[in-house]
Amino acid sequence: MAADAADIRFDQALTAYETVAADYDSLAIDPLFSRWVSFYQRLIEKYGSGGKKLLDVGCGTGNSAVAFRNLGYEVTGSDLSPAMIDRARARPDNEGIPFVVGDLRDLPDLGSFDAVTCMGEPLSYLTDDQQLSGAFRSVARQLADGGVFVFDMNTLGSYQRAYAVTRIIDEDGHFDVWEGGPVPVEPDAVIDVTHTYFRRVGEGGRVEGVEANTWRRVTSRHVYRHHSDATVRRLLADSGLRLVAAHGLTAGELTDSGDEIRGRKILYVVSR
Repeated sequence: MAADAADIRFDQALTAYETVAADYDSLAIDPLFSRWVSFYQRLIEKYGSGGKKLLDVGCGTGNSAVAFRNLGYEVTGSDLSPAMIDRARARPDNEGIPFVVGDLRDLPDLGSFDAVTCMGEPLSYLTDDQQLSGAFRSVARQLADGGVFVFDMNTLGSYQRAYAVTRIIDEDGHFDVWEGGPVPVEPDAVIDVTHTYFRRVGEGGRVEGVEANTWRRVTSRHVYRHHSDATVRRLLADSGLRLVAAHGLTAGELTDSGDEIRGRKILYVVSR
């Protein structure tokens, strides 16, 4: 049976992260990362059962997993990309955290968790309702009684602002270009983004047969879908999950409700 367009797009997500895995930790530096983690912790503590077993899906190289471990959680990390999981397992600060390869649309039985988290973009790579519903049902199977699933979605306004122009980051040792399009004007639109970055190979002599001070170019493609608040709520209900709370993220602060235009993200808390 031929793969449909959504499956092909998700395969592109795997290809993208396999491509950038070696550089991911330098690419994904976020000065607000600790604040992100604190928002998740606040929601887990407010709405959860108080248990400490946590599954971090879409964990990448383990940044969020180790942050939750340092907050006292017993963490398991899961990611679609074997290369990202290999990097996570190799990082000394991740020692003691089990990391497994898993497709969030159909996760293996990883256990029974008091909290499941999905930070950042993983759910945005699911470009149709069927795949997002599959992910919701897959996560639900991992939840213990009283457990909560906490995840975030980019708002329509966030996509419009981020990809209305080409973004360029020029810093010592690396140069990044993000080209997005088309800019979404309707909810639930698909956005096709190309990320090209250049990294300095080395300084002083030759590095692996390459002249010093030359640059390595890497290009990856990222196809996202804006999942509107209305769509998320409908698919949660269709998947047998109960919406516990939805909070906005506007101007760097957690708010009582989401705003699809002015806000950056909406954070959801759900249970079985």
